[in-house]
Amino acid sequence: MLNATRYLAYCFVLSFLFCLLYVAVTKGTVYQDPLHLQYMLMSLGLAYLVQFVQSQTMLSVVFAVMLATLVKLFTQLYGWPISERAVGGMNLGYLIAYLLCIQQLFKLKKQHQSRN
Repeated sequence: MLNATRYLAYCFVLSFLFCLLYVAVTKGTVYQDPLHLQYMLMSLGLAYLVQFVQSQTMLSVVFAVMLATLVKLFTQLYGWPISERAVGGMNLGYLIAYLLCIQQLFKLKKQHQSRN
């Protein structure tokens, strides 16, 4: 699950590049979606932090948050708009994913301190 989550984060980068190319070819303009860029960067941050997560359940939650966001971004590309409520839900999902990773970091730090 760890590798799948990392690969999904790398898919965000590929999807952003795909959108750049797709919009340039079909519409002749530059793809400008700050949400896509924001979620791409947050996913890359999570790709780094998931290496510290030890629970498969938490990895599954992080993977689900990233997958749901990626699907929603692609549906927007094909004409389905993203509502403000959906953006809030995706931001909340990423916040929860980051908090889970940070909680695992504190847990690892506590284990490391108890060994010393």
